[in-house]
Amino acid sequence: MCAADVVLVLDTSTSMGWSDFGHMKSFLSTLTEHVISNLNLDSGRIPLGLVTFSSTVRPLFNLSSFTTVARIQTAISSFNYSSGATNTADALAHVRTTMLTGARNNVLKIVVVLTDGKSEDTEATKVVFCTDHLLGN
Repeated sequence: MCAADVVLVLDTSTSMGWSDFGHMKSFLSTLTEHVISNLNLDSGRIPLGLVTFSSTVRPLFNLSSFTTVARIQTAISSFNYSSGATNTADALAHVRTTMLTGARNNVLKIVVVLTDGKSEDTEATKVVFCTDHLLGN
C-alpha cells in the first residue's frame, strides 16, 4: 500500500447554495464511511486534512489531527455553510503554504477540491495551480 498526504478543500461559498452544500456534506459522509474508513488512518500511512473556503479560508483539521473515522465524521458534520465569494486561489495557497508545509517527504500529496468551479479570480487560481504544478509540489 502506498503512502500519501491527502487534503480535502471544500467550497462553502454563496454560489454553492444550501442545497449543493447539503449534497457535499452527504457525499463526504459517504466517502468517509466507505472509502476513508478503509485507508487505515491510524497506521499513519494516509493522513487526512480538511479545509473549507468562501471569502475566507477555514482549516477544519490538519494532516494527522484525527486518526479515526468517527472523529473525522464529527468534524464533517460540524462545519457550516458560510457563504461569501469563491476564493479558490487563497484556499489552494493555504493548502500549499500551511497544510502541506511540514508534510512528509517522498509521499504523494493529493489535494481534492470540491467546488462549483466558479472561482472569484480565475487568473489567480491558475497562477497558484500552475506554480505548484511546475515546482513539482
